[in-house]
Amino acid sequence: MAELTDNFNYLQPTSFKLTVDRTNYPNLEFFLQSFVHPGMIMNSVEIPYKKITGIPFIGDKLTFNELQANMLLDEDMKSYDEMYSWMRRILDVGNVTAYEASRGTPPSMADITLTILSSHNNVTRQIRYIDCIPTALTDIQFESTSGGESFLVFGASFRFSYFELVGATYTSNVDGSPSITVNRSIAGAEITES
Repeated sequence: MAELTDNFNYLQPTSFKLTVDRTNYPNLEFFLQSFVHPGMIMNSVEIPYKKITGIPFIGDKLTFNELQANMLLDEDMKSYDEMYSWMRRILDVGNVTAYEASRGTPPSMADITLTILSSHNNVTRQIRYIDCIPTALTDIQFESTSGGESFLVFGASFRFSYFELVGATYTSNVDGSPSITVNRSIAGAEITES
């Protein structure tokens, strides 16, 4: 049976941080402006029945939309260069395995972690997107008539295999020392680590 939450604080749209393989893509986290958590669809199977278009039955596959992130463009275009180089490397080199990555070439795929923060900037939950690959970079519009404090932004889209929800529960032990329990949920199955 489901329980009603005891935290009635609303999630703030600015309380997040995105991390993409800090070793190879450090500027993507720093210049991130917005991020869209992708929706998912479980396609139902339609069974035809007389005089009815079909009876829907539970589907057997999940289809995820693409991750979408918008990043501010720095004057040296470092964040854009990281994304562009990642995409070019996939085309030029092909799939880089974990073994090859350990020898210096950045991997073709990277995990992306969205960290959700509370109103006190404590980590409340993380969403890990597994095996992400970039699929698109959006246009950058340069405009000489633009005024004042507007900054250039570019978007990036990613495909991924699946995502997992990771939550942290902060409690105190009997002696007053802090205790953190990490709960992971993959496709509805709960996994608890202390």
